[in-house]
Amino acid sequence: MITDRPLVAMEAEFGVIGALFIKPDLIETIGATLGAADFHDQDVAEIYTLILAARSAGRPADPVSIADIRHELTSGELTLVRAAEIMNSVPSAANGIEYARIVVERSKARKIAIIGQSIIDMASHARPLAGIIADAQEAVLALNSEDDEPDVITLREALGPVVDEMDARFNGEGINGHATGLKDLDELLQGLRGSHVIIIAGRPGTGKTTLGLGIAEQLTIRDGKSALVFSLEMSAKELSKRSLASSSAVTLGNIDTGQAMASGEQIVRITGAVSKMSQADLRICQKGGLPLSRIRNIARFQHKAKPLDLIVIDYIGLIAPEAGSRQQNRNLELGAISRGIKGMAKELNVPVIVLAQLNRSIETRSSKKPQMSDLRDSGEIEQDADIIMIAHRDAESDLGRSGVTEIDVVKHRHASVGHCLLQHQGEFARFVNYAGQREQQQEQEARPPAPRTSKSLLNTFNPQGGF
Repeated sequence: MITDRPLVAMEAEFGVIGALFIKPDLIETIGATLGAADFHDQDVAEIYTLILAARSAGRPADPVSIADIRHELTSGELTLVRAAEIMNSVPSAANGIEYARIVVERSKARKIAIIGQSIIDMASHARPLAGIIADAQEAVLALNSEDDEPDVITLREALGPVVDEMDARFNGEGINGHATGLKDLDELLQGLRGSHVIIIAGRPGTGKTTLGLGIAEQLTIRDGKSALVFSLEMSAKELSKRSLASSSAVTLGNIDTGQAMASGEQIVRITGAVSKMSQADLRICQKGGLPLSRIRNIARFQHKAKPLDLIVIDYIGLIAPEAGSRQQNRNLELGAISRGIKGMAKELNVPVIVLAQLNRSIETRSSKKPQMSDLRDSGEIEQDADIIMIAHRDAESDLGRSGVTEIDVVKHRHASVGHCLLQHQGEFARFVNYAGQREQQQEQEARPPAPRTSKSLLNTFNPQGGF
């Protein structure tokens, strides 16, 4: 019984080249999965590159043609001589695709060996152990995620999920993606979908954390899904206290002071909430000062252990720069972080909610209503995000003082922008649907339409025929 796996398969490498010379029609099929870097022999890798170049230029892919492109290989061997030797050693193209699979497999095995050696080397470095572990995890998980999906799919394959989604919506399965539990907000967002980055921005005290955590609670406590929250500022204890207040409808003050234990009704509420919360798959990472590479590694690990339905990062401004980063300013750093978050959402196919601060400049403007350009430090956040919503509460109005908060969706790649009102219940650390908005909508729907004037009739008249 063979237990060892050779790290190099020269016969397979020669077999691929010979098969391509004999049957050039295999070039597109093999070229979609096999790269020049997968070959161990440098001469073979260069010949493979020349075959692809000849095919791309519309020239015959044979030893004479590739020798015309490059007379001599890097090793000093004549291209024609080396290519002819390989071609003559391969009798048939029948197993070309299988040879290519073996070459890719051996290439990955060599990468694993290199990673293993690098981990051994890193272990002796005078660096924080947490950083070494993060680098090791990233290297292994990055290798594992290679080639999970094809580089190219047909339109027919791409249409499959679209048709399935339409069918699900037609059969009453609701919005696409996950619901926030807030009806008016769900109507705007049309679901939190995999690979989307959703920015929740606002000035301090507008409820960004409350909204982000509330959505995670909706998915995990009420809908039985899984979420991971990176709380870079607040401790897990503080988050769980807020979650308990939100789920039990017992005020934060009574939970903080312990006064809730003096009320039988509140004890019943807390007991019921704890029972539900203890069954929820809501995971919290409370480590502060994490760079994005570490956040991605943790998310990958957690997603592999049990698939996640949502990731929340509170907040982007607290993500640390990478060790040895050469970015010249924070704006460039946040741009790189923003692109990395989008990459993570796409890789894991999980919606990522990212909380963000707004610039203080809005406080000096006559209009205090925030805009997308008020996102702090980086305009690239605007570009990478799929959805941007800004929380705003007018502290000078009666509605604002009562907790009514405007959620302004200023960017949405897959639906119209708009706004809605939510009721912030600070004592319970939660948002709920704003009843006043429902009443306004019902009043407008019940109001008789305004009489139409002759002018309005003429403006909308669209004759079907002509004179």
